[in-house]
Amino acid sequence: MLKGSFLFLADLVRHISVPCTVDFVRLSSYGAATASSGAVRQVMPWSDPVHGRHLVVVEEIVDSGNTLALLLAELRAQQPASLRVCTLIDKTGRRETTVGVDYRGFELDDGFVVGYGLDYDEFLRNLPDIHVLSEDEITP
Repeated sequence: MLKGSFLFLADLVRHISVPCTVDFVRLSSYGAATASSGAVRQVMPWSDPVHGRHLVVVEEIVDSGNTLALLLAELRAQQPASLRVCTLIDKTGRRETTVGVDYRGFELDDGFVVGYGLDYDEFLRNLPDIHVLSEDEITP
């Protein structure tokens, strides 16, 4: 999912040895906040056909699970041959909706993270590493 996963996806796809294609979907539930609004909106839909294909959804972070659950329901309705989830960060401490994560880089209980594609109000994606923002670094 764009935008946060693009760096992780670029590194990940270099290690896939079978023929594959890449498509993007852009969903948003954060806006300029540090917590999900709970209202998920589709900003940019996927363009490739889904029916009968083996899909791996690559997400930078699974937090509440609400956004991912919505996307997975939409994808399942298109009848893919298989559907898996790969996330860089599995933020288990804030999960509101049960979603299956098949592949994870690491787990994080809580904290607002930026860098390596992850942002705060669209900034800080360009940091080469992942950082946890402290409360005094977050402006209202």
